[in-house]
Amino acid sequence: MNSVNDPAPIVPPVPTRLPETDAPRLTVRHLFIGVAFLLLLLTVVVPNSLPVPTAAVMGLAFLLAVPGMRFTLGFKNLLALYACSAMVTVIYLVVGGMHGAPFIGLLQVAAVYIVTPFLWIIIADGLRRAIGVERIIDWFIVLSLFCALSVALFFYLYLTRGAAAVEFFFQGANLNLNEGFAGATMHVYGSMIFLCGGFFSSPELIKRRTLRFALLAMLLIAAITSGRSALILSIPMGACMGWMLGSRTNEHRGKPAIVRFMQYGVPSLVALIVTLYVLEAYTQVRVSAVLNIVFNKLAAGGGVERTEMSRSLYAAILDNGGLGSGQGVGVNYVSDPIHPWRYEVVWIASIFRVGLLGAFIYALPFLIYVLGVAKLAFDRRLPAHHKFLFSGFVCAFLATNTNPYIEAFSLQWMYVFPLVMWYVEHSLALVRVRR
Repeated sequence: MNSVNDPAPIVPPVPTRLPETDAPRLTVRHLFIGVAFLLLLLTVVVPNSLPVPTAAVMGLAFLLAVPGMRFTLGFKNLLALYACSAMVTVIYLVVGGMHGAPFIGLLQVAAVYIVTPFLWIIIADGLRRAIGVERIIDWFIVLSLFCALSVALFFYLYLTRGAAAVEFFFQGANLNLNEGFAGATMHVYGSMIFLCGGFFSSPELIKRRTLRFALLAMLLIAAITSGRSALILSIPMGACMGWMLGSRTNEHRGKPAIVRFMQYGVPSLVALIVTLYVLEAYTQVRVSAVLNIVFNKLAAGGGVERTEMSRSLYAAILDNGGLGSGQGVGVNYVSDPIHPWRYEVVWIASIFRVGLLGAFIYALPFLIYVLGVAKLAFDRRLPAHHKFLFSGFVCAFLATNTNPYIEAFSLQWMYVFPLVMWYVEHSLALVRVRR
């Protein structure tokens, strides 16, 4: 037995460490962030170029996002609306099968309309929880630089080494540089419709002034030399939406319009004018020739092919009485011989496939989103990041009437990300108000 004067026994300190449940969660979170960035790199910069690796990365990102799912009120509402659209798709897949739709067509429709939208919803929400909306937009800044650089690389390789050197970007790539016009075939132009609309509406989100001017100039050059009407028009559309919504954002509340214009509008306008001058002076591209072709195309209703396509779809809608002919079936006009059920005018094609009611259910999540953003803007409570996402979404959504971007799983992020960010934040705002 120890006496009173004996020293107390030395007890070794117990090593402290995170609980067993926390260590793997941190690891999964960081792994998910890395995989999600790789997924956006594949789907934003080189969409459709690597479909199999992109699908594999998408599946992995989904699995990593599932453990951290949080079913907030807005997220449940979005999933409910998704479930309604999925039910419509299932019903009209059966109708399409009864009308002789090919099995491969039904399979692809099920994948694009049911599976991949759900994966994107879970991934987008996981990324919002992991890094936040502001950080996601910072990622879009970096990805926009990569997009512009990929366009420059495409032009350089095509002009120096021929079409075979750019097959990675686009199978059967082509470049048109005749009579002052510039046009190229690249999948990345679909992504850039969203990015141009977003950043030209919200240049203030690019904090560094030099980077802001450089990125806007690069996006402008890429758009002018693309020959894509939807991409070129996304720049003035984004700028107009930014001007209309600028005074309605939290960050600019109470700031006079002249102050905002002098702070962001004038420097951006000067940079764009300088960019157009350099493009005219040192290249064969003539902005007037490009814009003339764009306006003529718009006046012609998107071109002869889209006009004929629309007429055939309208006739088929009248034949089925607006009830829908089924997914996976086509009309007399064949736009894509390999996939005859696909059409560039997605709005009209959706009414033909699933009828007026089914098309309304498809559009309902987007309609609620647009009305919700309009309500925030009316109340002068619109965050700047929602102005960016909304402007990019509007430009991309309007472009679906010229190209079926929304039916490409690698480009569906343009339509899912804005909805997920608004639905979840809207529900959180409601909870704060109730408290």
